[in-house]
Amino acid sequence: MIGTQLESSGWRQGSIVTRDAVPSLLEGRGYDDLDDIVLIIASQSCDIANNNLASDPYIEASIARIVEKSNGNLAYNKNPRFLHMPILVETDGQEVFDEVSVELKAYEKIQIPKEQLLELLPDSQRAIEAKQLDSYTSWLAARYSRPALPTEFNNRIAAADPKDKRKKKAKSANQHLSGIYVEILPDREITPEENYQINLLGLVPTDFTDNIQSAIDALNSYSDILISAGMDVTPAVRREDEVSIAVIKRFKRFYYDDLSIREDAPLPPETEVII
Repeated sequence: MIGTQLESSGWRQGSIVTRDAVPSLLEGRGYDDLDDIVLIIASQSCDIANNNLASDPYIEASIARIVEKSNGNLAYNKNPRFLHMPILVETDGQEVFDEVSVELKAYEKIQIPKEQLLELLPDSQRAIEAKQLDSYTSWLAARYSRPALPTEFNNRIAAADPKDKRKKKAKSANQHLSGIYVEILPDREITPEENYQINLLGLVPTDFTDNIQSAIDALNSYSDILISAGMDVTPAVRREDEVSIAVIKRFKRFYYDDLSIREDAPLPPETEVII
């Protein structure tokens, strides 16, 4: 019962492979410099525990690389192709953990036969916090599920900012927001004579301690882009626990990358309606 054995050994989604095991798992895959590589289990925990090798013979793992500094624009599922997140690393066996930042690329995943993990245990000295694990799994899913917005919407933004000046300003401020969401009315292709009405929602973490004005300014930099494209914009900044599921279901994740605003994210907890 291979899945049961793996589950009993502690393998779960988000488990980290020990440093010593990385070379054997990456052997023959074209990876030479292994010192900064961190292997993170991407497969869902139930798939890991599945004993049927005919349906689940492999475990998927993301190849992460240690980086000196995290980029806020690549954190919290803000970019569908790259993710920066911290992992916890135990210091000298004292049960004191430091944070180390890693970078993941959406296309860099490997399949590991389940048999290869049978004699291995997850790394007990490195872990991913629950909040970061949620961000990681949402990022994995967004690669395939992020929604496409109207082409005319993208085209109008491109025409209004041909040299990406506003885009660069907006991205520099993006670190203050955990997510940006857009409701487009009408949500369809429109004629040159028509105009888009935009509700723009910026979220900050529930435990956000910075001046809220910094988040408002960050969202306004995105609002300026849409206004310059001739759209009517209503912006609002809220904490994640202030937004209801009913509200967020009306919105789509807004990501301004290569004029492709096509990303999704997990829903925040349900509370009062704010828009």
